[in-house]
Amino acid sequence: MTEKRTRRRVLLAAGATAALAGCIGGGSDGSDSDGADTNGGDGSDTPAEWQSVTLTDATTDEEFSIAEVDQPVVLHTFATWCSTCRRQQGSLADAYDRNGDEVTFVDVTIDENDDPDDLRSHAEENGFGWRFAVAPAEMTRGLVDQFGQRVAVAPQSPVILICPDGSTTELDKGVSASEIESALDENCR
Repeated sequence: MTEKRTRRRVLLAAGATAALAGCIGGGSDGSDSDGADTNGGDGSDTPAEWQSVTLTDATTDEEFSIAEVDQPVVLHTFATWCSTCRRQQGSLADAYDRNGDEVTFVDVTIDENDDPDDLRSHAEENGFGWRFAVAPAEMTRGLVDQFGQRVAVAPQSPVILICPDGSTTELDKGVSASEIESALDENCR
């Protein structure tokens, strides 16, 4: 007798596959067990390709890439409609106020419905003074390849530290300003 394929069974099977993938040969997110990644995610000493993708700051229209920044970067993936993301941005604002001259803060939307005008309005309405950009598809793919699908789910609101050498560290959801600063001191300074 053939077993009926329900959505639940498919999801359970997918979850089991993902769990097994995590058990065989380490994490599937390109990092070691504590979330730290010592390189660009490909086993080399060079930054991941997504770090070289050209972004446009929605607040200034300036073009830049993460790889061009010569100081630590705090990268946050988000969507303008996401309340979890706004809470995380409150912590980013505190960290930015204390470290904005020594660290570059970048919020990239992974929601294809957000556009630069949405980002500009979001930053202005909330008093955020750091960079905001729309993540091009190739950047989102690169982030997902390195950190897993979670990075492209706005309510997960991940924060990633990128050191000037291109090494990365993914922080837990809901990270505080002091936790961001500690991670920067431990990994990039």
